[in-house]
Amino acid sequence: MDNKTLKYIRTGLVLVIALISLVFFVQILTNGGETEADQASLSSAINGLFSVTYVVLIIALILTVLAWLTELISHPKKLVQFLIAAGLFIVVILIAKYVLASSDPVNYGKLHIDGSTSNWVDTGLYTFYILGAIALLLMFLSPVLSMIGIGGGNASEEEYLEEESSEEE
Repeated sequence: MDNKTLKYIRTGLVLVIALISLVFFVQILTNGGETEADQASLSSAINGLFSVTYVVLIIALILTVLAWLTELISHPKKLVQFLIAAGLFIVVILIAKYVLASSDPVNYGKLHIDGSTSNWVDTGLYTFYILGAIALLLMFLSPVLSMIGIGGGNASEEEYLEEESSEEE
């Protein structure tokens, strides 16, 4: 399909979703909610609006993942960079879970948190701390290394365009 056809399909889909949402929204606004029938109608309208929201969210997620995958597949260098970054992220999570996190049950008054939940909460917190520390370190280290001339820094726009043109050929 050409871009013009895709544009019309996309615009039509947006209009249909907007009209369905508008119908549910008007139902919610015009409903007084005084009687049980009004409350049931209001509940139905709200549930319908949530259903539309879920469908739109699922469609957006699917399209985002498909666009991301096609971008990665069409540029092998980016795929390798992504796999390295994902592997390092998984290593950080594994270190946080198996080295730093504890699985001790916790009691806060009437609230009891079992060992597994405590372990996952600790894992999330320690992962956040590790990634935050790495980000801060790199923020402060990057300019220093650039001044010294050690850091490679980012590729210039010309180098990036040269890579793109060489990949297309």
